[in-house]
Amino acid sequence: MPPNLSISRIPRLHSLHAKILFGYSLIGLLFVALVVSALVQATILETKIAEQQHVADFHDEMRYSRRMEKNYLLYRKNGDLAEAIERANNAVALIKQLPPQFSDTELQADATAMLERYRELLIEMANADRVGRVSADVTDELLITGSKLLSVGEKLDAEAREILESAVSRHHRNLRLTILAAIALAIAAGLLMTRTVIQPLRTIETSLARVATGETGQIDHTSDDAEVGSLTEAINRTLNEIDERQKAITRSSRLVALGTMLSGVAHELNNPLSNISTSCQILLEEHKDLPPEMCHDLMLQFDGEVLRAQRIVSTLLDFARERQYERKRIQARLLVEEVLQLTRSQTPPDAVISVDVPGDILIDVDRQRFQQVLINLLQNAAGVIGSGGQIRIAAHRREPPAGNGVVISVEDNGPGIPAADLPRIFDPFFSTKPVGMGTGLGLFIVHEIVGQHGGTVTVDSPPGHGALFKVYIPDSKQMESAQ
Repeated sequence: MPPNLSISRIPRLHSLHAKILFGYSLIGLLFVALVVSALVQATILETKIAEQQHVADFHDEMRYSRRMEKNYLLYRKNGDLAEAIERANNAVALIKQLPPQFSDTELQADATAMLERYRELLIEMANADRVGRVSADVTDELLITGSKLLSVGEKLDAEAREILESAVSRHHRNLRLTILAAIALAIAAGLLMTRTVIQPLRTIETSLARVATGETGQIDHTSDDAEVGSLTEAINRTLNEIDERQKAITRSSRLVALGTMLSGVAHELNNPLSNISTSCQILLEEHKDLPPEMCHDLMLQFDGEVLRAQRIVSTLLDFARERQYERKRIQARLLVEEVLQLTRSQTPPDAVISVDVPGDILIDVDRQRFQQVLINLLQNAAGVIGSGGQIRIAAHRREPPAGNGVVISVEDNGPGIPAADLPRIFDPFFSTKPVGMGTGLGLFIVHEIVGQHGGTVTVDSPPGHGALFKVYIPDSKQMESAQ
């Protein structure tokens, strides 16, 4: 089977639960492998320690056997010779327990042969002592063989110590490698968890931040994981419901504003209609006696008043018409003038409205929705200034690093907002007006629409010195690239 075919058949994990379970299983298997490796190394070390102990015991038995041998030669005690033979037998048993690969094979074979010969000489000396005097040749050979055995034992003991030290050093090295491998596995597991679990959640967080700034109304499906997909769908459903309810609240607020403005618009339309009616009566009654120039002037008045009525109706229809959210570059001054025309009848007749909005300032907004913002702010200001009050509308650009957009401010000289009410001023259904005089949705709608544009709205109201609302609308990316 080709390698690429076998790899393509490996099933992909489409669930966070499966990925986490797989990650923990992999880590568990690797941990077991590390533990088994440590146990194997410990077993090897124990074996080396046991072998070194055998050599040490062999060396001790040989030294004790020689000591008993010398005591026998000095004092001729049969017990010392018997003890020497017994120790030699023990040494033979110990050297046979050593593995063949423990040390130099020739050295180990020579030691075994010399030890056997040394034991035979001890036994021969014991037999000779029973029947007569021991010959000098046996004694000399015994002394020479015993001396050689001690030398070989020392070499074996030195080799055993070197092997043990090497095994301990190797064990320490393997232990350090095991620790490093465990750390590497922990890092790999962390990266795996970040890639499979945390990264999709961070992507959702980034998408929600884009939703909050008004760049998009939905979050994208960026992961094949079932849980992330379900979470994304649930968030999108919630966003859709929030958007629909916000549209309903905005629509209701606009209808309330329309109902309030209709009486004023009727009054505004009555003036041009009255002028048209008066001019028509004059023209009908005196058209034969009027000079052509005056008739022409009356016709021009008809046309001017009709255009005036058309502008009022067009502005009202433009505000009332339901549109999709769409940001465009609009002259801020033109937008303010349209709103002033719609709210003129709601402002006290002797109120002073000053407009300080340069004609070259362009604001990037959804026209209809931002009209609602300005209407709500002007209605609030008109409702509190009373007779002879003042309203000031101003605008300026905010440049980097403070920002990159337009600030529109609406200021009045009314009684202001109590300090205790300022934290709740943008809450839905909160109103400082008497019961039945307000819905409490005006400033909430302002806050929501401004937030939809990615902007901010702030209020400053010193006690007894009116209120100043500042609306900051940042430029959209398209507008910034055009600039």
